[in-house]
Amino acid sequence: MKLEAALATLARFLAPWSADDFLDRGLTGGFRHLPHDGEAPRLGLLGPDPAATLGAAAHLAPGLTFHSANATGPAPSLQGVTDVADFQARIAEFHARNYSVRFPDLRPLSPALDALCRALEVLLLTPVTASAFWSVSGMRAPVHYDDHDLLIVQLAGTKRWYVGSRPSALFNAWKGVSGNPPDLGPHDIVDVAPGDLMYLPRGTFHTVDSDAFSVHLALGFTPLTLREALVAALDHLSDLDRPLRETVGARIAWQLEGAGVDPLGPPIARAAQQLAEAVCGPAFLASALHRRASRTIAALAPLPRPPNPPALSLDTWLRHADLAASHLIGNPEILDFAYPGGHLYIHRGAEAAVLFVAETPRFRVRDIPGGLPDDVRLALATRFVQVGFLAAG
Repeated sequence: MKLEAALATLARFLAPWSADDFLDRGLTGGFRHLPHDGEAPRLGLLGPDPAATLGAAAHLAPGLTFHSANATGPAPSLQGVTDVADFQARIAEFHARNYSVRFPDLRPLSPALDALCRALEVLLLTPVTASAFWSVSGMRAPVHYDDHDLLIVQLAGTKRWYVGSRPSALFNAWKGVSGNPPDLGPHDIVDVAPGDLMYLPRGTFHTVDSDAFSVHLALGFTPLTLREALVAALDHLSDLDRPLRETVGARIAWQLEGAGVDPLGPPIARAAQQLAEAVCGPAFLASALHRRASRTIAALAPLPRPPNPPALSLDTWLRHADLAASHLIGNPEILDFAYPGGHLYIHRGAEAAVLFVAETPRFRVRDIPGGLPDDVRLALATRFVQVGFLAAG
């Protein structure tokens, strides 16, 4: 998926909120609620009946989670679900005891949802998850926050949200020392209906009430933060500079027990100064963030691979697979072609051909440029088919 296609996919999902406004101002502008008239295409992301789609996904039973601030009994067991009817009966038990049920890992259930998540991944260069929450009347959620940003779509029914109006503290993802239960504090009350869209920055305190049946979809992600950009720069510098990879804490346990960590100060200070100088140098930061992008794309869920790749000829038409994405970097000898699920390392002599494959949505094998012999064209195309980036058609 190229940037232009990803932006168009996101725009269709967000409308009438523009994709440019979301990317340029929305992600740094705090909580946002966009009411809609109920005709938004995003309503179909889990099919015409989202509850039926969720109720049929019995394979998700081991990963289901739940919450409630007013449970009337212990949560039912999710062990040993035998079939769809059993699965639906367990969900009904949760609802009868005032639990909202969270369904994770929904991308495989809907090609449209999968494509939307891939579009966000291409644009933000970060993994995107999709989950849904199914509630019924009488359920209340505890006050909480999420450690990732959320784009929320109300798919069916209605729900009342209480969203803290203080700016998010943007907590780090790891947990700190436990304290008192979170206090919602000053807050806005937001009633959502089918088609409504909300954006909740990570760390936003919120809770919900359900006065009726409700299903909402939540897309989770964390855009690039200053901390992550700094980590990417340090990672890149440590690839280039061996001293940054040398051991300095062989006695760290004793040092933390009382001997003191003062000896670590000077080398850490020198490394920090070196990093500060490097990020101001020409092309260093771009190289660091390109390397991070390559790792991010490669770490995404692998593309589907054909069990029996077709034999190719020079006249075989190939196209980018539905969820194809890539990032290309390299050194003077080797190109690093990152795709969801891994990397292809290809000699720099094939650069024109690799760029063509990455940029051209559909082509014949014989169209691959670069002055390569036909057998090399076929071998190169076959490698891209084998990893799922290209498909026949």
